Amino acid sequence: MDQRFPSIDDMERTALRRIPRFASEYLRGGIGREACLRRNRDALDQVLFDPCYLQEQEVNRPALGVELLGRAYALPFGIGPLGLSGLMWPGAVDILARVASEANIPMGLSHFATSHMSDFRATAGTNGWFQFYPARDPEMRHAMLEEIAATGFEVLIVTVDIPTATRRDRELRVGLSVPPEISVSTLFEVATHPRWALATLREGTPAFKNLAPYVPRGLSMAEQAAFLTDMIEGHVTRDILRDIRDQWAGKLIVKGVMTVEDARTALDCGADGVWVSNHGARQLDAARSPVEVLPAIRAALEPDIPLMADSGPRTGLDVARMLALGADFVFLGRSFIFAVAAIGARGGDHAVHVLREELHCALAQIGCPSVRELPRFLASCSRQD
Repeated sequence: MDQRFPSIDDMERTALRRIPRFASEYLRGGIGREACLRRNRDALDQVLFDPCYLQEQEVNRPALGVELLGRAYALPFGIGPLGLSGLMWPGAVDILARVASEANIPMGLSHFATSHMSDFRATAGTNGWFQFYPARDPEMRHAMLEEIAATGFEVLIVTVDIPTATRRDRELRVGLSVPPEISVSTLFEVATHPRWALATLREGTPAFKNLAPYVPRGLSMAEQAAFLTDMIEGHVTRDILRDIRDQWAGKLIVKGVMTVEDARTALDCGADGVWVSNHGARQLDAARSPVEVLPAIRAALEPDIPLMADSGPRTGLDVARMLALGADFVFLGRSFIFAVAAIGARGGDHAVHVLREELHCALAQIGCPSVRELPRFLASCSRQD
């Protein structure tokens, strides 16, 4: 364990010093006045446990492994997909793909990642999942799905909570683009963040490698951005989701669900599982937190329906909180990028270690023998029966 970084928060502080502002504002920010970002954190802090100290037998080695989508994983948390990951820290996806494989946890690759899906799949193996942003055009959508399937992915994450382009104040202020537009302020940021600059020099200019084949040649950066925005603009309708289900032979997860109605609709359209998320508070500042909706969604679904969650967790205790409220599995995105940016090649390993130890301590402290039994340790004030 790296004693300099006992928590994800410590990693975040160092990471934000190492990442240029035009990238760090994207990584840490929400939307609007960022009320939803605060709500995610506040809601987690309100989830409490009642410990049981006088046990019949000692509970000092709680079981942390889980089964999800027919596979056994060593831990109940994984690495969530994050767009522009290579801009946040060059080579982060490659580092984290190795971590996912070695730690036996799943990792999602964003369609808008700056690493190619084939490279990611080669490293992550079957622990690699693909986060899909469906194109509006049916032929393009089908071609994308064929490429993803041919690459060997077994789990497809269909993202449904980006029906339109958003205006995020932090990103507008710094003029975020991929690749970064050359300006005096950009050059200054690069020059004053030498570790990031050297890593970028080694990895090459970040680009949307998984989307490049579908973008017409000869477009300027601004035109490319406009094309990609238009390509996925619009709601993922029920017919589109059914069409994806008809073509995709593997497991299908619907991500961005925040209501019981959408959860039921996703399953009716053929989804194998539901991912509760407000997109890290990056889409709607008036959205509820996953913590607030998890109990109702869990209660509305059959017990064997996989229910995943993200948006807000930063500690192993946070993972326990979401599991106790009904999630079967929890994903963290920003936390792992912070870890890689702060520490380097072993950052992802350290983040897994910290989260595992925090989770172990939380369960042992309350006397919970396994992550599946966490709901019965919820404090009465945290229950939403």
